[in-house]
Order: sequence, then C-alpha cells, then structure tokens
Amino acid sequence: MFPSKKSITVFTVSLALFMDVLDSNIINTAIPAMSRSLQVSPVDLKIALISYLLSLAVFIPISGWTADRYGVKRIFISALGLFTLSSFWCGYAHTLPELVIARSVQGVGGAFMISLGRLIIARTFKKHELVEAMNAVIIVVSVAVMLGPLVGGFITDHWSWPWIFWVNIPAGILAMILVGLSFQDMQPRKTHPLDFWGFILFGGSLAVLCLSLSELSETQINLNAIFLKLAISGLMMLAYFLRARHVPYPVIKTSLFRIRTFQISVLGNLCARLGFGGMPFLLPLLQQIGLGYSAEVSGLVLAPMAFGIVFAKLVALRILRVLGYRRYLLMNTFIVGMIMWLFQVIGAGTPVYLIACMTFVLGIFIAAQFTGMNSLAFSDLHEDQLSASTSITSTAQTLSQSLGVAVGAILLRYYSSQVHQQPLKLTPQVFHHAFFLMGVLTLMAGLLFFRLRPEDGRQMLIKQESLN
Repeated sequence: MFPSKKSITVFTVSLALFMDVLDSNIINTAIPAMSRSLQVSPVDLKIALISYLLSLAVFIPISGWTADRYGVKRIFISALGLFTLSSFWCGYAHTLPELVIARSVQGVGGAFMISLGRLIIARTFKKHELVEAMNAVIIVVSVAVMLGPLVGGFITDHWSWPWIFWVNIPAGILAMILVGLSFQDMQPRKTHPLDFWGFILFGGSLAVLCLSLSELSETQINLNAIFLKLAISGLMMLAYFLRARHVPYPVIKTSLFRIRTFQISVLGNLCARLGFGGMPFLLPLLQQIGLGYSAEVSGLVLAPMAFGIVFAKLVALRILRVLGYRRYLLMNTFIVGMIMWLFQVIGAGTPVYLIACMTFVLGIFIAAQFTGMNSLAFSDLHEDQLSASTSITSTAQTLSQSLGVAVGAILLRYYSSQVHQQPLKLTPQVFHHAFFLMGVLTLMAGLLFFRLRPEDGRQMLIKQESLN
C-alpha cells in the first residue's frame, strides 16, 4: 500500500529539516579539530555557527513572499539545491572568513527550507492536526540530532572535518527528487509589493546585533565600537517597527504581536533559548577541551540527547493535554533551569555514563519545552495569518539560537578571564559558571508564561483529544 500524500509531505519536509539540523549539530563536535586546521581559537569558531543562523533569521521573513510570488514547489527545490551546493563550498574552505561566507550562503538556502517546510505543513493539515503533524516532523528531525554528534565525532577522528558538510548532500538530492516527483505544483499567488526598505532595516538590525555580541567574546575587543553597533542595531529595529505601522505589507507583520498567546509564544521562545540555546555549542567544548575526550567519545556522550527528544515527543502531548499550556510551560521551564544547574557537577572524575544520562534528561525537557512553546503560537491565529506567523516564529527561533551561542561564548570568555586571568582558558570550572548563569536566564523566561491563562490553547488540544 502506497503512503498517503500527507505522509509523503511530512517525510519530505522532515528530510529537508533533517539536513538543516544535521548540519547544525554535526559541526559542534568538530569545532576543536576545525580550530586546529584553520588555526583559530575554538571559541572564535562560534562565528561559523552564528553566520549560518543569522542568514536563517534574515532571509526567513521574505521566504513566504518569494514562495507566493514564484511558487512554493519551485522555491523549495531551489532552496534545497542552494543548500546542497553550498555544502561542497563549506567543506573546501581553507580559512575562517571563507567558511563564514560559505556558511552564510548555506543559511540562505536553509532559511527557505525551514520556513517553507513549516508553511507547507501548516497549509496541508487542519488546525487540530497541526500539533501531531509538527510532532511527527520533530521526531524525524530528532534522528538528525542523534546522528549529528555521532557522525561528527566519527568523521573528525577517522576522516577529516570537511566531510561533516558533505554527508548531507545525498539527503539533499533525495529531497529534491521527492519534491519534484510527489509535490503538487502549487501555482504562484497574487502578491503585494515587497517591503524592500523594511527588509534592509530588519535584516540589518539582526545582523549588527548578532555580530556585535559575537565580538564580545573575542580575545581583543573594542567596547566603545561594540556599544555603538548595538545602539545602531536598536535604532534600526525601532525604525522598522515605526515603519511597519504605516506600511500595508511589512516584512514582519508586527500586528500579530497584539495576539496575546502568539506574543507569549514568540517572546518565551526567544528568552528561553537565550538560556539553553548555547548548550549544544558548550557541551562538546567542555568534553573535548575541558575533559580531554576525543571527538568520537564526545559524540557518543551527546547522542542520548536525541533519544531524550524522541521520548519527550511521544509523551509530551499527553502531559500537555492534562496540564494545559500554562502549568505545562511553567513547570517545564523550571525543570530545564534546574537540569542546567546540575551540569555544574561535571568534572574530570565524572563517569561518562553519568554525563550521557544528564544529556538524555536535558533532551527530554528541552524537547518538551519546544512542543509547548511552538504549538502555542498557532492557537489563536486565523488561516490567513499562518504565512506571516511562520515567518515570525521561525525567525525568532533561529535568532534566539544564534544569540544563545553568542551568550555562551561571551560567558566563556568572561569567566575564563575571571577564574584564570587568561582569556579562553577553558577548564571545567569556567563551564560551571557559564552553566549557572545560563540556567538563571532560562528560569527568567518562565516569568513570561505567568501571563498565560488556564484556558489558553485549549482549542489546540480538545479537538485533538476527541480524535484519539
């Protein structure tokens, strides 16, 4: 019996996101080896992560308009092709600036893949089916989370780091074939004029913000120049919000933030990821530089996080239906913060199996957090608001992940200077201080969820419950 069109759609979108997540996770365990090859500090390689995430955040807002203008299928295939081709370039990079440029181009393709994938799911499934459909996508993507550290560690130790980018090429070719053969040819829609200056203000603001925060973790910094750039970023964002109030079709539809549940979902996502968004970047550095693990062992220790994600996705919906969004998010945010504090006990004598168990538990509750925060955004939206909302939610999630990496790098630099009076001397004690403050940031995000009401999001759960 052949799979249904909805099943093929879920699998193909999952495969596209699989590439993105694999590419994001596989680089983490290879950072120490890449730093030696490129002759830079391991912390400096954060810019290779941030540049990719920044491209996602900048180009996601115009992806919906582009798809409507030229057709979802055509743009989705083009995005897959750009992502796949730029993977070759990343592997051939010989300097950090060259790698950053290649990663930025790769991020453009990834931006359209992520946003259009979400949009395709949102247009294919009814509202009461969205939670389950999104859950299915995340479970498939969790395989990439699991394979990322494992494959990255194995390739780094037994081959060479360029192959961490080349391994996602077969998946990209398969995804393009599936889209070309099985996706319905979605015709272009009537579009409004592109808000070009809004795109420049919004994207420029994000770029200046992320790069300025990235500079704060450099060995030598110019605080006056960084603060000036941060002020420019703030002024550009303010100018965009003022412009968006008077433009009929802004790049980011700021009026959606008047919907309380949508606002809480986006801001909660942004703040929570500032806390735990840097963990995938910090943990491999702790294990390989602070504890002396090989890249392969580090990948094995991180792999249980993916099993935790899969486990959470199998039970999170049931718990969410029982507790409701308010109690669920308040309790889960608190637990995530507590777990991050537990990572302060890791030292040279900590058994490997204990660290693996901790990453498994962390994966459970981070995935549970995503289930609640991401689905809440759709609870009070109308059908005609889905395209604009997916741009905002995808942008916020990738931006916050980029900022999470930047915050993690800043904390490493600050505490290494405080503890050892040497910038970027990465001992377990330095990571302990970073984990503590990142746990505090995560707990502070929970304050936003106090604004939720007990009945918020109920329509996302009651209809789903009646079908089972």
